[in-house]
Amino acid sequence: MTGLSQRIVDYIAELMPLYTFQFADGHDCALSLTDGTLYMPVDESGHEKEEGWVAVLWQGNAHKRSELPGPVLAYQAALRCAELQGVGKLIGEVSAHREILLTRLQVVCGSLPHMEMMLR
Repeated sequence: MTGLSQRIVDYIAELMPLYTFQFADGHDCALSLTDGTLYMPVDESGHEKEEGWVAVLWQGNAHKRSELPGPVLAYQAALRCAELQGVGKLIGEVSAHREILLTRLQVVCGSLPHMEMMLR
């Protein structure tokens, strides 16, 4: 899978040390190292426009599955990652790192309405 959903999942998986890559059910996924939640791309190839939805298997349990807007999940993951990596650093350094992560996210997601709202 190579669509927006997959790019968002790949972005989340790169946010170490909170997440890592995991291959599951034939897909490249992101795995939360804090609680085992699995983020899996959703095939949106049949839709007119990709929105970047991501399947979330809470604590890795397929019976606890939700589909959520990927940009929102990735935004929250980026904020948590910047916060964790900023422990003991100056506020300016944390802010700069957060801006780098959010700029990368905007490149991944492109111009989606809910991305514009989050980055204001």
